[in-house]
Amino acid sequence: MKLLHHKSWFLVVALVFLVVKVTGCALIEEGAVLGLHKHATKKTVNKLPAIPISQDAMQVEIVFIERPVTDPLLGSTLWNEVDEIGAVELMDQKNLKLNGFRVGHVSSVPPMALQTLLGLKSHLGGVENEDESLLLSGRRLMLRSGVPTDIQTSGFYEQCSLDLFEDEAQVETKEFEQARCVMRVKAHKVQDGWARLEFTPEVHYGAQQLRRTPTNIGWQLENRQNTTPFYKQKFEVTLNVGEMTIITATDDPEPNSAGHHFFRGTGQKSDVQKILVVRLANMSKMDVVRSK
Repeated sequence: MKLLHHKSWFLVVALVFLVVKVTGCALIEEGAVLGLHKHATKKTVNKLPAIPISQDAMQVEIVFIERPVTDPLLGSTLWNEVDEIGAVELMDQKNLKLNGFRVGHVSSVPPMALQTLLGLKSHLGGVENEDESLLLSGRRLMLRSGVPTDIQTSGFYEQCSLDLFEDEAQVETKEFEQARCVMRVKAHKVQDGWARLEFTPEVHYGAQQLRRTPTNIGWQLENRQNTTPFYKQKFEVTLNVGEMTIITATDDPEPNSAGHHFFRGTGQKSDVQKILVVRLANMSKMDVVRSK
């Protein structure tokens, strides 16, 4: 009897050990390398289908560069390699410079000066797209055609005075409190691979509170500040996929100019200049519909 009793216990212990070993191995396989094991990969294959991307969606990458105003890379070293003439309309370009803004167009292979400013590790000349893609550190947004988004370019101003110019004459001076400078960007799909980006400088000021705001679906209540857009300083840039536009202040902007407030600031920050880089990273392709 004792022999049978010992054999029964031995059999139970052996079965328990076998079950623990099998299930334990399965658990280790499923969780190996944070779910990157082959077994875990098989488990994650049958997920819900991905949310379809809108046919007019555009992926935009936004990067800010901050450099001392004395940095030579902000001067001719950069702008000799950047297309300013073809970036925006001539009249818009003249008006922008009067107000302290400078805008340029950059190809999908940026010049060495811009690569240095962006901190890119490799020279992209002659590199195939499938070998190395240009990914910039910063915000990456998926925009729908005609739907705006805001890019804040400045810090917070308790008070600021902004002079606006037109045809080399000062038009008006605007005073703001609790203000910040914003570029409102609206992307429009032109055709496959091409988009038109519309930039409107704005100052958002005052306390945050519920305000009636026009949207694509009508008026809605949003918690936001007052907004003053500068439509006469609005400009457009047309980009192909991979191309960029760069926006910053002119070399010596007037202290109360829009460019100075948007990209330099006041006080201790006045010796640092910002450059806004906006790149058209990708686009959804249009479906061609032919009538019979």
